[in-house]
Formats: sequence, structure tokens, C-alpha cells
Amino acid sequence: MRGVWLQAIVVGLAFCAGCASRQNDHQQVSENPYRQPLVSPGGQFGSLPPAVQNSVRAQTGSTEIEAVAKTNVAGRMVYEIRFQNPELFPPMYVAQDGSVLNPDLSVAVGAPRDNSQVLTGAGAGGLKFEDLPGPAASVVRSYGPVDQIAAIDRQMWGNQLTYNVSFKDEVRYPKLYLASDGTVLKEGHK
Repeated sequence: MRGVWLQAIVVGLAFCAGCASRQNDHQQVSENPYRQPLVSPGGQFGSLPPAVQNSVRAQTGSTEIEAVAKTNVAGRMVYEIRFQNPELFPPMYVAQDGSVLNPDLSVAVGAPRDNSQVLTGAGAGGLKFEDLPGPAASVVRSYGPVDQIAAIDRQMWGNQLTYNVSFKDEVRYPKLYLASDGTVLKEGHK
């Protein structure tokens, strides 16, 4: 009787091993061919700051985009947009404020001024810490904790572009007003 049980166990184990082997074969056949995250040019374009998107649309209309790259050059964020038809539309370089740049990164077409925001007092909010120019970001980092930033707005003060940074704890970290080069223009009262 003991031999029958032993034989039944061996047969059962062999059966299970065969099933496992067939299951592994099946998994290899149906393996997904996609191994990299899929990123569409439209998704890349949608993640650009609004000023950059507006400049690209103004210059190229609805031309199909092939790829978007983001680079920090000397503390300045530059976006390179490549198009499907490079003969008609060569790569376009745009600063984070929407200025269209030459390939040597000098300004070809300056960013438009949005005076409506200055008149109403509203800023071009929704900026992230990463959107700040390098020198301004360094000052903000030394002023208060980056994870405590409540909002970053961009405004024109006369002819000067300013970044207005407010923190969650306004008592401990009053609002900070900076120029693109990191110069503190005004600091809230402590």
C-alpha cells in the first residue's frame, strides 16, 4: 500500500512539473514586446510651460512635432523642439519665458509681454521650482525649504521679469520677489 501512495505522489509531482513547464512556455510566447515607456510628442509638448507652447504654436502653427528636449544651459532652461519636416522647420530653441532663440542661444524673437497680468495683479502662476532660472532657484533654495513653496508666479514689473515665490508658512518665510538673475527685489516682512 505504501508503494502505491509513493507512486501516486511521484506521478502527481511529475504532472505538476509538466504543467509548470507548459505555463513557462506559454509566458515566453505571449511576452509583451514593449520594454520602454511610451512617450508621444504630444505628451512632451503638453508638458512644456505655457509660454513655450504659445511661442511654438505662433511660429509653426500645427506642424507635427517629432521630439522635445529640455536642457539647462548656464542656469537657463532651454527647450529644443524638433519637427517631422526638418527641411521646412529646423530645430526650434525656446527659453522658458517663450523667447525664441537662435542655435547659439541668443534671442531671435523676444517673449511677448503680458501686461494684463500686471494690471490685474495676477501672476502667470502654476510655475514649478524647476521652471525658475538657475540663479533665482539658488536664492530660493537658500531662503527656505523648496518643499514648502506654495506658489511661484511670474510678473512684469515695468520692463523687468520677476518671480514671486510664496511659501506655505508665510510667517516664517515671507513672500520673496526675485529677478531672473537671482537679485532679491523685495522680501516680505519678517
